[in-house]
Amino acid sequence: MPINLFDTRTMLAMLDQKLPARTFLLDTFFSRTEISNTAYVDIDIIKGKRKMAPFVNAKAEGQLVERDGMTTSSFAPPYLKPKWATSAADILKRAAGQSIYGGNASPMAKAAEQMVKDLDEMDQIITRREEWMAAQALNTGSIDVVGEGVNATIDFSMKASHKITLTGGDLWSAASTSKPLEDLRAWRDRVGQSSGIVPNVAVFGSDVINAFLANDQVKDQLNTRRVDLGVIDPQFLAEQGVVYYGHVKDVGLDIYGYTEWYDIDGTEYPMVPADKILLGSTGARTARHYGAIQDLEFPGGASVRLFPKSWVEKDPSVQMLLGQSAPLVVPHQIDAFASIKAV
Repeated sequence: MPINLFDTRTMLAMLDQKLPARTFLLDTFFSRTEISNTAYVDIDIIKGKRKMAPFVNAKAEGQLVERDGMTTSSFAPPYLKPKWATSAADILKRAAGQSIYGGNASPMAKAAEQMVKDLDEMDQIITRREEWMAAQALNTGSIDVVGEGVNATIDFSMKASHKITLTGGDLWSAASTSKPLEDLRAWRDRVGQSSGIVPNVAVFGSDVINAFLANDQVKDQLNTRRVDLGVIDPQFLAEQGVVYYGHVKDVGLDIYGYTEWYDIDGTEYPMVPADKILLGSTGARTARHYGAIQDLEFPGGASVRLFPKSWVEKDPSVQMLLGQSAPLVVPHQIDAFASIKAV
């Protein structure tokens, strides 16, 4: 409504409802960071077999043992270039929470304050893209890189046997016939056999955790075998945006529910699909890789996660702010993870 100049008014403190970027998946499964100044990142992988020493007669000659082969995986980190423009008209406007009359900051001070806010948003949206990469890699075994002038898929070759879909009475939503605890043990053993690394964390989508807690088998065993099975004692970890439901000793897993979303064209989607379980190990070899910054003004030989730069366009007069980053979240030991559609 229009302001009446003769009314007395008080400006209350500004309410900033920007949503922080959560990094639970990055922090849990991709804690290692590697920054380089090259366009590609490579890793040599040796996959061993569970061989045993051969029996021979003591007087016979020794048996040759075949060495394990090596493969090299090469990845090109995709490029991010978010940009902001601040015009003179933007600076002359009243900022959120600023008094209508008197005491206003100078245009230069307001421009500097706006740049600080834009730099913070730059870091937030790049971080959210990295968390999305982690979610896609764990859920599908690949990352679709689609944007202006780019359309590619980075495939980490997750085994088909690690992409599991339950059907019929096996779905956890079938409370009386499904057996979640037996399923979790079987999936844990499958991943352990494939990778040699036993999973210790299960991240449940919202529908999965509801079905799990409502399941007859789970309720019966939690009530009768609490000491042996484990304890479900939900704790909300606000900074990470997750609920820790507890450690289930019977299957050796910490159970989490993740409440984070991302936006595409005005529609929000959960980082972990509501009907999915992401099963994995915090001990697997993974990394957040950052490739070269492809900018002639970037200091030669330097390696950074994010390179911001600013300049002024003279006509029309606009202050530009550009951020550049080349992140790629890589589960090098992809066999240590599994994705399950459980409901």
